[in-house]
Amino acid sequence: MNAEQSPPMPAPDAETVSRAVLTAAINGADALMFATLKGSDSAEALAATLMSAARHETMPAATRKALDGCFATGLSRLGRKVQPEAMRAFHTALNGWIRRLHTLPGSSTDELAERMTDGGGMWIIAPHSPYWPHQLDDLVTRKDWAPPLCLWGLGDPESLVCCDSPLAIVGSRAADDYGCTVAQELAAQAAADGHLVVSGGAMGIDAAAHLGALAAVPPGSGATIPPGRTVAVFAGGLHHIGPQRNRRLFERMRRQGGALISELCPDVIPESHRFLLRNRLIAALASSVVVAQARPRSGALNTARWASDLNRQLYAVPGSITSPRNAGCNSLIHTGMAMIISSMRCIDEICHTAHPPIDRTADGIASQDAAPDGGTPSTQPILDAIAACRRRHSPATADIILAELQAAGMSPGVEQVLAELARLELEGVIVRERTGYAVADG
Repeated sequence: MNAEQSPPMPAPDAETVSRAVLTAAINGADALMFATLKGSDSAEALAATLMSAARHETMPAATRKALDGCFATGLSRLGRKVQPEAMRAFHTALNGWIRRLHTLPGSSTDELAERMTDGGGMWIIAPHSPYWPHQLDDLVTRKDWAPPLCLWGLGDPESLVCCDSPLAIVGSRAADDYGCTVAQELAAQAAADGHLVVSGGAMGIDAAAHLGALAAVPPGSGATIPPGRTVAVFAGGLHHIGPQRNRRLFERMRRQGGALISELCPDVIPESHRFLLRNRLIAALASSVVVAQARPRSGALNTARWASDLNRQLYAVPGSITSPRNAGCNSLIHTGMAMIISSMRCIDEICHTAHPPIDRTADGIASQDAAPDGGTPSTQPILDAIAACRRRHSPATADIILAELQAAGMSPGVEQVLAELARLELEGVIVRERTGYAVADG
């Protein structure tokens, strides 16, 4: 169902709101909270106990004993022993949870739901929701980082369950034209076959992957398989989605039935360590993970390690051995950690059989109103650079366009150029061809 045609998402139930409260208490992934919840009767009961404790200057002994029991029971249910050092870590964490809940206004489910959904502007889902992507549950196999307690989102939550085996495409923010072209083409083929494409919403490879999925059309005249969707996973709360240069991209993802998601409360700032935690979600959501381009020290390689730990199929795109941008992918292939992408037409090898997007429920949500434009770079110099390339019959790739701009006395960064090219492509001003960019007809 198209996101703009579907009814509004209902308000989250008490259990979902309680999971959001527990997320506010931990402010990030926390295996100790996951174990405590595992040993509790419900998230609603655990949240009520912690919020009650937060209203006392000193936690009552009976409350602490009950929470100790929940943690110990949870560890046992997870197949782990209750060691003294684990209890000490739990008590330290518990003090932090209580401290954070001191600042949480409101106590009724309705008040908390209003706050946690930004007045209804976002949705929240939990594991009992029909929209929950249960491949995230595989994260419980890692004792240090747990699955998310809930997910916040903008767009259509149905996109999270429209494909049984999504494809994740990740890579460098400062990718070159080669890396972006491969990412965009692979994403377009995957989405054309009905698959969900997952990435991180960043510049470079992430943006190229989302763009490719959005541009997908059913292959061949008369084909009946509708294009798949695309989801971006963010390292901070949804009040801080970015970069701003990708704002138009995010709006289009929502309009075309995709989603923007986070495991964090809306106001949480995307600090550097959160990106590494976010990567585990990208890897867990996917069945196959493609690293399109990466330097030796790269967040994409962190995603690759998560993919390997979670037994996902891992692929890497080879590149020139003289370019540091390709060193990370080449290393993944050399060590045998990743399989090589040897063709631009390999989707049948790395994805499951083509299929229409799965409709698991008749309910969806309406697309949110588009966010205001935060401003875009200048357009004309980009168009002039493309025209200059065409006049001398040279390919108008992103790298050559950047060189043209620098030769004209401008000093944009590669991310700025890629952002402007993405914006112009979204607006239909330019098109990507085999030999680079061209100004669209008409």
